[in-house]
Amino acid sequence: MEMKFRTQSGAIVTADPMAEGPTPLELADPAAEHGVGQVEPAHLLRKQIEGVIREYGADPAEAALAVCVILDGNLGLAEDGWFDDDETVLNAIIAGSQADD
Repeated sequence: MEMKFRTQSGAIVTADPMAEGPTPLELADPAAEHGVGQVEPAHLLRKQIEGVIREYGADPAEAALAVCVILDGNLGLAEDGWFDDDETVLNAIIAGSQADD
């Protein structure tokens, strides 16, 4: 019974837990399956958000803040008033823009 597992990097590992002897793990061809991280451009908003969630996975509040900063950077949400009531996000956006300068 062959099973497929996805690693944190997005690669797919195939393994057969019912095999009698140890068989080497084989990595699937990233180009063969749609959605594998290695074949998608890093500039995709979804991939940026995925990276932030992985980075701050242990702290949901920090992950949410970082996602808001990414959304603002890509979509300009602060300019449209989306974060007017959230001083923490506004401060993070300002700090990020100052760091870029």
